[in-house]
Amino acid sequence: MPARYHSLPSLTAIASFEAAARCASFKKAADDLNVTPAAISHQVKSLEAELGFQVFNRYHRGVELNEAGAFLYVAIQRGFGEISSAIEQLQLRADDDAVTIEATTAVSAFFLTPRLTRFWAHRGHIPVSQNVTDL
Repeated sequence: MPARYHSLPSLTAIASFEAAARCASFKKAADDLNVTPAAISHQVKSLEAELGFQVFNRYHRGVELNEAGAFLYVAIQRGFGEISSAIEQLQLRADDDAVTIEATTAVSAFFLTPRLTRFWAHRGHIPVSQNVTDL
């Protein structure tokens, strides 16, 4: 049986919800994301409309996650954690890239060395090894 895919809420709505849940406040979430509290409220309402249920209990002096909101918040935290780990691994892998160049003594001295100086000026984080041989 093929998987059913539902449309997902916008990433803006998800990020707004995550910040509001983490801060337990629309105002603090707004400060965190550099937007207005009204923008956070609008995004959370949009998320709730798309989901078909509320994720916060609203009180005169603030908000509190309800059971559905807490469940969603944990899932979003895990998802963001996985994304963060993937980015970190990709960055580490990119840092591990190394270049090895084999050249004759003449090519190394007259052609390669002047160009390596310019290369390192722009990409100094990439290790370059030279194997110089005249065989």
